[in-house]
Amino acid sequence: MPVYVSKSNLCNTSFGIAGGQIMRHIRWVPISLAAILLVMVGAGSSRSEAETFDQNHTLLDQVLRNYVEAGRVNYRVLKASPTGLNRYLETLAAIDPRDYERWTRQQKLALWINAYNACTIKAILDHYPIQPSWLADPLGHYPPDSIRQIPGVWDKLTWRVMGRDFTLDHIEHVILRKQLAEPRVHFVLVCASLGCPLLESRAFEAPGLEKRLDQAAINYIYRDHKVQIDRENGIVRLPRIFEWFAEDFPVRDDAPAIFRNAPRATGYVKHSELTGKDESTGLMLLPKDVAGPLSWIYHYANEQDRTFLASTNYRVVYLYYDWSLNEQR
Repeated sequence: MPVYVSKSNLCNTSFGIAGGQIMRHIRWVPISLAAILLVMVGAGSSRSEAETFDQNHTLLDQVLRNYVEAGRVNYRVLKASPTGLNRYLETLAAIDPRDYERWTRQQKLALWINAYNACTIKAILDHYPIQPSWLADPLGHYPPDSIRQIPGVWDKLTWRVMGRDFTLDHIEHVILRKQLAEPRVHFVLVCASLGCPLLESRAFEAPGLEKRLDQAAINYIYRDHKVQIDRENGIVRLPRIFEWFAEDFPVRDDAPAIFRNAPRATGYVKHSELTGKDESTGLMLLPKDVAGPLSWIYHYANEQDRTFLASTNYRVVYLYYDWSLNEQR
């Protein structure tokens, strides 16, 4: 239907005819405009719904609540009912990058932490039950049910977020470690292995994220027993993450002098063990890159362990990393 009156009609017809035409237009204009407005509002509403991302990560939260207990995942049951996880992954793919740019740092951190853990779970489900792979583990170094048996799980398999394909390596090493520069992600990213932090049964969200990351560091030391401070035998046993990602844990500015000023041991030090005191200073000799992680552990340790860590009466060794699947048995 026309929504305007043609000037040529007014010039070339009698007033009666033109008046009739005008009246017809006047009768139809409100209806036509209303129809157009309804279409526009409907389109705008659909666009708004499509662009709205649930910052509470409710779908993932429900999956974690239902299928994760004490850090272990019921992959067998979840594989039979993957709808919630799949829907969550679909919401990640639909995020508008323009909206993402307006998010806070905490919202971005929560997104990528959840995305990494959700995509890891999906990778396990897609290959469950996991079988040994000569391609991924030609020398048989890893458990037969390990994520290490999935070829290219970190650097080849891709996951769609914001309309783009990302590998798990890119999410962890480029976005979380470099762009967002958050060392505490190492206490919450879970690569489906028992050597990892325990997988939380709640999704992460921006409100309260700082507190949860700090608590994750404490949990990593004490609840998960990934750091073993053995005061009786004078040993501090560290997880391999502190060796693999030592650069993410520089010596903290608020750390005691033992970590900030201790001279470094030179040459090869087996298992990164401490080598005693420096005769000129009386301070402990620290192997390369150990002082930083120790300063972070000190920051989150209880008072008794802080006193011990600030002393010179221990050595440091790295623990074996358990690549067994974090599955409920």
